[in-house]
Amino acid sequence: MKRKSVDLHIHSGYSSDGTFSVPELFQQAESYGMEAIVICDHDTCEAWEEAKKESERTGILSLPALELSCIDENRMVHILGYGIDTKAETWMSDTVDKIQTSRIEILPQIQKNLEAEGFAVDMEMVYKLAAPHSPVITNFANAILMDPRNAGNPKLEIYRPGGAKSDKPYIRFIRDYLVAGQKCYVPEYIVDIYSGIQMISEAGGIPVLAHPGEWFTTEDEWKIGRMLECGLRGVEVYTPYHSEEQTLYFEDLAKQHHLFATAGSDYHDLKKKPGHEMGKIEAADMEMFQTLTQMIEEKK
Repeated sequence: MKRKSVDLHIHSGYSSDGTFSVPELFQQAESYGMEAIVICDHDTCEAWEEAKKESERTGILSLPALELSCIDENRMVHILGYGIDTKAETWMSDTVDKIQTSRIEILPQIQKNLEAEGFAVDMEMVYKLAAPHSPVITNFANAILMDPRNAGNPKLEIYRPGGAKSDKPYIRFIRDYLVAGQKCYVPEYIVDIYSGIQMISEAGGIPVLAHPGEWFTTEDEWKIGRMLECGLRGVEVYTPYHSEEQTLYFEDLAKQHHLFATAGSDYHDLKKKPGHEMGKIEAADMEMFQTLTQMIEEKK
């Protein structure tokens, strides 16, 4: 597929599971001939000041944004927030600080749980993978799968090349062991999805459900009304996470509820997320970016 000129969902090294610096991402985008990229790091807008400078340098358009971690019925869900006021002291900025503090506090228990499950955990590697930020569960998954001491662990064979879950080994490992309801999960400070939507909206942002096919089903449709009341404005319809059937479903859902349909690759690093390549979402284009920009301006 020909690379598109817009990507509304990528990650930088300010995400603990990211790889590339902000300048590196813009260099990549520049080499691809892209016109607009949006960095949506996990629970932080730290990339924005650098992104603004790189945008001015390269002429590649961008917006301040983040991907906020929330909870819904014991499921981790993500809300994209576009156009956040990064300077204001808000409910959201206070929540982000609490999330970051909580993640540091739970690290010893995560390590203990994983070791009890039979995995060797090299905390030095976990911290190295996350540097300069605090580790998150993705860093534990990476460290465990990279650690030679775990090479012969039969529990990990399904994540190795040729295994049933080798297509996205880190993501699959996290889902099997480190999310709510799984053996090694440790609760962290987190807000419910409705509060998350509301706080993004109150911070001047446009709240969009990120890759909803990861959790949202027809049984969740009754929640849309409340989400709209809290300020939901969009759905990430076009994403590598979605099958063709899911894409059609969320296209229809967006139309029914007059929600803006967005597109993003969730690019981190192809080694970490195979198939999630910058600019490779067919539906993404400048019209989509300009509409999103207009929505942000109208909100102001």
